[in-house]
Amino acid sequence: MNFLNVSAKKPPYNQAKAIILPIPYSGTGRTPGMDKGPEAILQASHMLSTYDVETNTDFNELSLHTLDPLICPENQHDVLDEIANQSSPHFKKGKLVATIGGSYLITEGLVRAALEQDNNLSVLHLGAHPHLIDPAAPNEPDAMALVQEKCMVSHVGIRSMGKAEKSKIHIDNLVFARDIYTNGLNAAADAIDVLSETVYLAIHLDVLDPACMPAVTKPEPGGLDWYALNNLIRMVAREKTVIGFDVTGLVPQKNGLHAHLLAAKLIYKTLICCLRDSR
Repeated sequence: MNFLNVSAKKPPYNQAKAIILPIPYSGTGRTPGMDKGPEAILQASHMLSTYDVETNTDFNELSLHTLDPLICPENQHDVLDEIANQSSPHFKKGKLVATIGGSYLITEGLVRAALEQDNNLSVLHLGAHPHLIDPAAPNEPDAMALVQEKCMVSHVGIRSMGKAEKSKIHIDNLVFARDIYTNGLNAAADAIDVLSETVYLAIHLDVLDPACMPAVTKPEPGGLDWYALNNLIRMVAREKTVIGFDVTGLVPQKNGLHAHLLAAKLIYKTLICCLRDSR
């Protein structure tokens, strides 16, 4: 199944500027059904127009190539190794790697692969929770802690964290959602400025206010709205070179077409920002 259902005009892999990589992984049984997220998003994307009127962008001209979903081993460590191994060649060939999850745990494998292309990579993590300490094992690091061991990470949109997690984030790398609500995107400027020239975007859907994105594991009140999130991504793409991103965290709902469409549209808009605005 192809993103936006452009199979008739799907370019060969070698001609594609960006590849869409579905990774149907739900983690270690934490959220049953999250592995169905990529399929739900791909299906919803077929309802979107291939022309974006706001940016005057025709997706048929952006050369997108959708890959088959990654087959995930049962063991989490093996999954991350497989993600790193399978995605690394795409980064090395200079493709924009756009990944559809699944669990936020996939980010660590993707960042590991991206670092092979640029070892000066930084990560901008957009989410409600910093994911630095595993909630199921308080003495174990969570996904973003493993990423933070490898490169600089800024966290934007945060609304909930443990006391121990707060001590693990430098104040310059942390932006609460309320700061953006109060002061606009200027509140995120420092956290973006400290990042390196090359950036990977880790976008967890709970960064959005649950009023517009309720289909996540732990909805937190007060998230970013649609326009604030898109403007933030656009700002990053203009100031940095984005070489990849993931959109994770959708828990498909029986009557959740709105949420599925929103997730697909977010990927759609992020692709435009990265392919048209990135230097």
